[in-house]
Amino acid sequence: MSMDLERRIQEIVATELQVAAEKVVPGRSLRKELGMDSVAAVNIIFAVEEEFGVRVPEKELEHVDTIDSILALLRKLIDSVDSSTSGASRQDVSRSERVS
Repeated sequence: MSMDLERRIQEIVATELQVAAEKVVPGRSLRKELGMDSVAAVNIIFAVEEEFGVRVPEKELEHVDTIDSILALLRKLIDSVDSSTSGASRQDVSRSERVS
């Protein structure tokens, strides 16, 4: 999944920055090397939110500068959603067991 995730992020960034996907590589500065401005950063984040069903806090925008930083942020958000969902499921099961 990691390579698929990275590839999808590369595609999103390439589309938003209007550059070839081959230019969007891990470690490369999206701002300095590929010309990402604040509007493009917001558009990339919106596309990531829509694609992966997560919500990126505004304060995280300043940390978005490489594919690596986007991947790390996305993984953190997905893990947080997964842990809160599994916690809610466990809590629901516990409640239903007590009622029975």
